[in-house]
Amino acid sequence: MSTPGGDGPAAMPSAEWARLIFVDVFGGSHAVLLPAGRLQEAVASGVPFDGSALEGRSRHLEFDMLLRPDPSTFVEFGGEIRAACTVTTRGGEPCLVDPRAALAEIVCRTAELAEGFEVAAELEYYLLDRHRAPIDSAGYFGDLTGVGTAVTKEAVDLLGSLGVPVVSAHLEAGPGQYEIDLGALPAVLLADALVLAKAILRQVAEEHGVVVTFMARPLAAQPGSGLHLHQHVRGRLFDERWRLDEDGRAFVAGQLFHARGLTALAAPNVNSYQRLHDGPEAPGPVVWGHQSRNAVIRVGSSVEQRPSVEFRVADPAANPYLLLGGLLVTAADGLARGLDPGPAFDEDIGGYDPATVTKISAQLLPRVLDQALDALLADDVLVDAFDAQLLTPMVDGRRAEAQAYRAQVTTWELGRYLTDA
Repeated sequence: MSTPGGDGPAAMPSAEWARLIFVDVFGGSHAVLLPAGRLQEAVASGVPFDGSALEGRSRHLEFDMLLRPDPSTFVEFGGEIRAACTVTTRGGEPCLVDPRAALAEIVCRTAELAEGFEVAAELEYYLLDRHRAPIDSAGYFGDLTGVGTAVTKEAVDLLGSLGVPVVSAHLEAGPGQYEIDLGALPAVLLADALVLAKAILRQVAEEHGVVVTFMARPLAAQPGSGLHLHQHVRGRLFDERWRLDEDGRAFVAGQLFHARGLTALAAPNVNSYQRLHDGPEAPGPVVWGHQSRNAVIRVGSSVEQRPSVEFRVADPAANPYLLLGGLLVTAADGLARGLDPGPAFDEDIGGYDPATVTKISAQLLPRVLDQALDALLADDVLVDAFDAQLLTPMVDGRRAEAQAYRAQVTTWELGRYLTDA
């Protein structure tokens, strides 16, 4: 079998079944199973399916679409051939309700920038036992062997064997929290790799009798999980001393200018805001810097020791296709308009307090999901980047989620108010 980014299968696969993968507007992964003997027919002609599945929980009306497996993504995993798919209409036109097709269209539209655009990713996650308790408590970069290490090493080995570059892996700051660092790939391939990495981690964790979670903050009073994205553009953004050049400053400024709208794509659900604004590990102010961990963008070096523009807002629940598309169009906007990000903010790693900071003033990222959705809809560049048939069910579904969350009576409320006068 070929590896992601290759030219397709080198020989007939040995597996009997193919799993055709597509992602809905919320980032949820879906599949159609197909006898492997029909795979080449599927590549040539597509596989009919109900396209309303792209709307996830918001789906209403059935509409006929085709799944088109991408031969460059064929991998054999779990006894099946796995293929990332793009969705088309019956007439063969890209369906821009499909997040993968939407990202591919953005790559074409921003071709001058996208041609050299590559992104590496730090994917954080928690491993829990069946009672939802952390499986260990080793701590940041802890030297530990056990189930968590076994799950992570097995997942990394599988990813490597399937052609996904993995730079390293380590324990994170929370109990039972781990991180896998993926090497830089073009936008669509990195999104495919993140979907594959999460699927592999789920399967390997299940085989070891533990649960992997990609929630932004699954445990109260413990660090959240991030999806830090290290952005590179070949031959651009940095001078020979790894300092931002004029293009680099405009690139950063574009993403900062649109940061509040990008938050809806990067921090997509109500739990995401349990992570944001929570101390120095998660971003809050819309600033950039070199050392500060709670800046939206940190300019430094990536896990591959390359100069990078690190976007720190996202968590692992983000739909990677929509997020990477948003990062591309906002950076392109900054370059087109010659925006400037202002001075770097590296004043205090203990957290940003707008009441006491004197060096620089800044907006804050949205503090709840509804604010982020409002900011997204108010951002013409981001709204124009995506088809209305994609944004509408995504925004409506997240609004409904936020309303359902607000309707809950929590154990904290009961403990605080139940016997109050």
